[in-house]
Order: sequence, then C-alpha cells, then structure tokens
Amino acid sequence: MLLVRWLQRMKQSQGHGIHSPFAYDLITNILRSPYSYYAFQDIEKVLTECGLDTNLITEFNHLSYRLVHQFKAKTILEINSGKGVNTLFLTAPAADIHCTCLEVDAEEVAIAKGLQEKSGMNSEVIPMLPTGDKKRYDAIFVNLKEKNQISIDTLMEHSHENSFWVFYPLNNNSSKQFWNNIVKDERARITFDMKNRGIVFLRFSRYKLNYLV
Repeated sequence: MLLVRWLQRMKQSQGHGIHSPFAYDLITNILRSPYSYYAFQDIEKVLTECGLDTNLITEFNHLSYRLVHQFKAKTILEINSGKGVNTLFLTAPAADIHCTCLEVDAEEVAIAKGLQEKSGMNSEVIPMLPTGDKKRYDAIFVNLKEKNQISIDTLMEHSHENSFWVFYPLNNNSSKQFWNNIVKDERARITFDMKNRGIVFLRFSRYKLNYLV
C-alpha cells in the first residue's frame, strides 16, 4: 500500500496521469513552480529592518504567495498566524487584500504588529473569531503546529463555493488525523496532499478527487 502511494505521488507530482486541467495547472505551475517574485525580496528587507532573521522564510511562504496570487483571494483568514511572516506573503500580491489573523501568544502578536507597521500590510490580529461571526473568506490558512481548535464545520461556515483552505505542517498524529478527516469529508471536493501540507478546494459542483503530490 505504501509503495502504491509512493508511486502515485511520484507520478502526480509531475502532472503525469492528471486528467483535470485545473489540477494539472495547479500542480505544474503553482505547487511545483520554481519561479520567484520581486515581492519576496521586499519581504526579506522588511524582516531585516525589523531585526528578524530572513531564514524564517520558507518555501511554504512562497507557496502561500503563489496561491493567493493565482486565485485572486481578497479576504483571508489565517489561524495561528505566529509572528506574521506568512501574513506578509499572503497580503503581498495586491494592495486590496485583507488578512484576519488569529493568534493568542502576546509575544508573537507584538512581533506581527511590528511587521504590519513596517510593511503597511492590510491585516489585523485578533485572539478569536467573534461570536456569531459568519464572514466568509476567499482563503483560510491554518497552522497546525499549535493545537488545532477549529472544526471542519467552522471552516465551512466561513467559506464559500470558491474558497480554498491550506493546512500545515502535517507532521504529527493530531495534524495528520485532522487532514485525513478533511480528505474523507464529502464537502472537501478537491484535495492536494503534499506530505507536509494539504490544500482543499471546495468547488461543490466538482467530482471528489484527492491528489498525492
């Protein structure tokens, strides 16, 4: 079984055997893109000016930028946003992007607000979603490094037909089980399993498919 999954991942990560134009384009041009953007250098400069190590930037941050840029997300919810490094990449593709960040660690929030001020990004940091809030977001990014405290139902309540979700890192039993539950959920129509991260597109009219990339 593991060998079959490995072979499938090897094929699909290169776009082989992918019949969906949507999935093929996403895998080859976004998920596996080797290209950089000028914005990446600008963000490195912001980190340096704020006294932060540019080694905090990872390939995942670049992927976050490419996803938001590709799908023109304008309203983003980022859960467990930490120091706000990924928030810089989420808001960089366009000036009219707004990111709502959920973070409870006071030290992390202080750093994130410093980055906000220096970069001028359009974002806010809050400790929790307001009670009764039914705002729907174009994209939801969930950092599973901390204990996850959000349910699939809550994610659905804050999403619409064309929303997409991103989960990372998938590196422990809890996060992997949460991701497996999402893959099995019929409401998550198209899922991309990238080993250490997972991406979901709701697109309710599409057939349910899971890609191993």
